[in-house]
Amino acid sequence: MKRITPLRNVKILRPTSELRQDIVSGEWVLVATGRARRPEDFARVKKTPAQPKKSCPFEDPQKSGNPSPLLWYPHPKALARDDFANWFVQVIPNKYPAVIPHAQNVCSSQHHRGIYSSMDGVGYHEVIITRKHEESLGLMSVAEAELVIRAYKERYMSVKSDPCLAYVLVFHNHGHEAGASVPHPHSQIIALPIVPPDVVRSFEGSERFFKREEACVHCRVVAEELKLGERIVYENERFVALAPYASHSSFELRIYPKRHSPRFETLSDKDMRHLADALTRILKKLHKALNDPAYNFFIHTAPLIGEAGQNYHWHLEILPKTSTPAGLELGTGVDVVVISPEDVPRMLK
Repeated sequence: MKRITPLRNVKILRPTSELRQDIVSGEWVLVATGRARRPEDFARVKKTPAQPKKSCPFEDPQKSGNPSPLLWYPHPKALARDDFANWFVQVIPNKYPAVIPHAQNVCSSQHHRGIYSSMDGVGYHEVIITRKHEESLGLMSVAEAELVIRAYKERYMSVKSDPCLAYVLVFHNHGHEAGASVPHPHSQIIALPIVPPDVVRSFEGSERFFKREEACVHCRVVAEELKLGERIVYENERFVALAPYASHSSFELRIYPKRHSPRFETLSDKDMRHLADALTRILKKLHKALNDPAYNFFIHTAPLIGEAGQNYHWHLEILPKTSTPAGLELGTGVDVVVISPEDVPRMLK
């Protein structure tokens, strides 16, 4: 019979991992360092071949069968600013929307089928396209990126007035691995009749902290990170970019307004310039260190419904695609990162 070694005889090794808890959501992540320590270990080895301009549906959206834009801006340096031929940013309805506009004055309601519930997939789904085929957001000038952010805000303000909506999400997919079906640089905005679960967790965590501490948890995080400095990647007058203490992926980054602000759509013109500066700086750092990695970014802001939300603090989250979730992550919901957030600022210099 095979003998089983008693646990007391097993050599105890020095831990090479650490469980960290997200102060807002309460979720745990596993920081398992030691597997890879250099940026090149995460660098994109082979990029998806670029789509030829001739076959790109976003090179000339109207020629590809899309309607006139809902909104457009000329290039910052364009002389004939009223000439649509000089467009730099344009917003169009998504040709293949995840949700569709509801019938006038008829909001989606919950349906019950036995123990199950459903709702009609109604809302708005739009695409924000930039002109240059091979110039990602991270390679744009601050003035160009500011126009993109301005388009986010303007379309957000337009759709949020619909009383049937509960949440508006702005997001950007870069690279095939991040879900960008069209390589041409573009962002998306989707308006939903529900508040998504991830936002609910973040929102409820913020409310719990406020009831306990009478303070905004995100403001506390920003103050703590600025004091420590070890996870700060970039900051300017109005925004700070950092690697979260309990990061959910290697090289995860978040951009926070330094001043308390529950809602993204309240950005001033000066705020937009500083956000464009922070965003382009961070994306350039990722582009250089990780060889133009695939990534997603999205903006989490307070829900539209009700008067609640004043204790929230909007922010932008950037998640590079440096690994594929496996059994541990999928089976436990505990994300594993192999780069310590404290090492990220150094690796992105």
